[in-house]
Order: sequence, then structure tokens, then C-alpha cells
Amino acid sequence: MTKSIDIVIAPDLYRFHSKHTNVVLVDILRFTSTMTTALANGAKSVETYADEETPKKLKAEKNYIICGEYKGMDIEGYDFNNSPVSMTKENVAGRNLAFCTTNGTYTRSVIYDYGTILAGSFLNFSALCNRLSNDGQSITIVCSGSARRPATEDIIFAGQVADYLIKNSGFTYMEESVSIALNLYNLAKNNPKEFVLKSAPGKKIIIESNPRYAEDFEFVFQTDLFDIVPEETSALKFEARK
Repeated sequence: MTKSIDIVIAPDLYRFHSKHTNVVLVDILRFTSTMTTALANGAKSVETYADEETPKKLKAEKNYIICGEYKGMDIEGYDFNNSPVSMTKENVAGRNLAFCTTNGTYTRSVIYDYGTILAGSFLNFSALCNRLSNDGQSITIVCSGSARRPATEDIIFAGQVADYLIKNSGFTYMEESVSIALNLYNLAKNNPKEFVLKSAPGKKIIIESNPRYAEDFEFVFQTDLFDIVPEETSALKFEARK
């Protein structure tokens, strides 16, 4: 069976792409990095919402930990920002988490006609690629971007996954978006973090002016820190899988 890969470089373009059995949700800065860290550190589950109020109800009614941000800013009443550094064992182990974020949870809300949704980040790159290789299904990688626009780090990561699957697992592609991601990855692969800083001056300003965001930025470019893959096991609910 031919296994193909497609890449959606911004969420609102998803509807124009062919739908595949497996979908990989990507938001390097920061949601999929944060979710992966939380689940690797013992969180029972992560639920994703596009509105701020549902997580607050879950906190009040079911004692969920709620996390997120709006345009990078804290949301009143939330326990944590959308920060992977905050997702320590002490903070999340054994707890159910609910998230609302500007980009990542919004992107999840626009995905439809799928079989399985996985979450990817540099932090779980090899675990994700092994899972995709073993599943043997065509995949669509959906980049969350920033404010509905493409984000360099998401496309680099998508290109890295595509490069691995094409070279090692017999995947093919037809879409030009895959070529774009592969080319960007090849330009950036020696130092993705520095490449993003040079390519995204607005992001660099935010990082340099916000120590907390700068710490997250350093964290998310680590490769293979965790050996788990977040998988959506029921609607909007992710759990850790190998």
C-alpha cells in the first residue's frame, strides 16, 4: 500500500487538503510541546477546547487543572499558562488537564474526517516517527502556526518528520507544501532554534522581552526528551501512548 504524507502549513488551509487516516497536530510554540511534557510527567489526560469557559467549568465541577493563554497572556482563573516548563511531575502527575490556547487548541477544533490524531513536537520526535512508521497509514501533518498564519518552527518540524518517513519508511508525497517544508528543514536542520530566531524577528522580540517565554523557547527545541506520543483517545481528549 502506498503511504503518502501531506503537510498543512496553517490551520485554515486544512479544508483544502485531502483527508488521511492519521493526523499529526503540531504547535511547537507551545501547545503540543506542553501537552507532551504534561503527559510524559504523569498527567492522566489532556483535553483541548477552543473556548475559555469550558475549562473553567471542568475545574469547578471535576477539579481539573486548567492551562492556556490568549495571545500569550495569562487567562484569569487558569492555573498555568501554556508553558511546557510548568508541566512538572509535582504540578500535573495523576491529574486531568484542560487547555485553551490561541493556536494549538484552535487548530484541533478545525480538524475533521480523521481516524487518529497524534501530537508531535521535537520533544517526542523519534517516538512519533516510530509510531507513524509502524502504523503504515498515510498522514496529514497540520501546523498550528501563529494567529492563523504559518510559523517557521512548525514547518521545520513537519519537514523533519517528512524527511525521516520518506527516507526510512517508504512514504511518498505529491503536495508542494511538503516540498516547502523539506526545503525549510534542510536549511534549518543544523540549528533549528537559531534559524527561527533569525527568520522571525517579531518572535525574537517577544523572547528577548519575556524571560518566561524565553525559557519555554529554549525547552521546546530539545529532541527526544520523551518517549511517548499523545493520542486522542476520545473526542478532544489526549492520553500518552507509546
